[in-house]
Amino acid sequence: MKAIKTKEAVKFLKSKGWSIKRSNGPHDVWVSPDGKQVLALPRHTECAPGIVRQIAKLLPDTPRNWN
Repeated sequence: MKAIKTKEAVKFLKSKGWSIKRSNGPHDVWVSPDGKQVLALPRHTECAPGIVRQIAKLLPDTPRNWN
């Protein structure tokens, strides 16, 4: 996985129905539509490869250009 822009990750999460549960400090905490999965997304300009892997693990249908 490679680093991606945070805006791109936010757009993808919103398209899948995820929403911000809370914003505290340097991270936004996102929750899945069913409320069972949680993801902490840093508010940097880019998401590190580890965060991209986390998103791909939670949502397997990530865009191909993220690989």
